[in-house]
Amino acid sequence: MKKIWQIGVAMLCAVTMTTGCANMSARQKGFLKGAAVGAVIGGGAGAAIGNGSDNGNRDAATGNGAMIGAASGALIGGIIGALMAKEEVKPPAPAPAPKVEPPAPMPEPKVETPPPPPPVVKEKIVLRGINFDFDKSNIKKEFVPVLEQAVEILKAHPDVKVVVEGYCDSIGTVAYNLKLSERRAESVKKFLVQHGINADKIQTIGYGKTHFIASNKTAEGRAMNRRVEFKILD
Repeated sequence: MKKIWQIGVAMLCAVTMTTGCANMSARQKGFLKGAAVGAVIGGGAGAAIGNGSDNGNRDAATGNGAMIGAASGALIGGIIGALMAKEEVKPPAPAPAPKVEPPAPMPEPKVETPPPPPPVVKEKIVLRGINFDFDKSNIKKEFVPVLEQAVEILKAHPDVKVVVEGYCDSIGTVAYNLKLSERRAESVKKFLVQHGINADKIQTIGYGKTHFIASNKTAEGRAMNRRVEFKILD
């Protein structure tokens, strides 16, 4: 009887070692477990049968019966264990996390370049010139309103300085016309000063018989050349 339990213990140890293999299926593990249990039960039953036989050598009969019973029990138990075992259902592999594409970069807002500011235009100052009679430097009555308008403009712009330029026609000598053009410029300056314009703001110059603006072949052209012009100094 002791030998039977030794066989059973040995088979149980073998089963314990083999069922620990991770690569074995559930049916293989069930077969081994069932075989071990069946071997113990069958061995015990075989030993009991052998022990109760009329054989003269009772120990031998008991051992043989135990071996036969263990083998038969192991086969039957293994089959039953394999049939009853259920294959382990491996959980499905987790689905890979969806690939999250980084958001597309937002386009930088288009910065409209503002148009350049309009250029600062200084106030345009227009001073009309006047004309003189032949060989004269005195101011004609019809040009007094023109000079009065010049006075108003210069008073409205006290920081402005002007140049009064005198000219002549082509008749006469260069030297004479140069002096005549200077007298014409000084005559206009005198009028401006008498009407309240600071003399330091007025510069005079005579150009004589130069810088013609019309033909000297006609009386009308020569009259246009006998003139005084105003120039604004920066």
